[in-house]
Amino acid sequence: MRHATAADAGGAPDALRPLTEQGRQEARETGRALRERGVGIGIVLSSPRLRARETAELLVEGFGTKVGVEFREALNCGASSATYLHEIRGQAGPVLVVGHNPEISAITSGLVGQAVSFRPATLCAIDLDDTGGRLDWIRHPSP
Repeated sequence: MRHATAADAGGAPDALRPLTEQGRQEARETGRALRERGVGIGIVLSSPRLRARETAELLVEGFGTKVGVEFREALNCGASSATYLHEIRGQAGPVLVVGHNPEISAITSGLVGQAVSFRPATLCAIDLDDTGGRLDWIRHPSP
């Protein structure tokens, strides 16, 4: 998942950009949509940047079931595909990752072998295997 809609930097450090009210709604809505879809989540791994942290926490709140959230410096802006895969493959059960563009689009596109575009709060499900992945579905936030 790409983090939800964030505020402009406005002179503050990029790592401290919070979600907008729209972004907060997007994150909760995504959690509710996952619950309604019957998606299981074993853990949420997130970039430590404020907008990603808030997205992960609000998504879990909207999901309504206790799910662990871990913030990983390795998933920060600039993370490589290999780093994402290392973080994911080290987990048991379904993993939801909250990250940033352009990395999340590039990593997903590379895994599934087709271009996948992520606007804020876009989420997709990928089945991973030893050779890559298969795109199961993609969800964009409500306009």
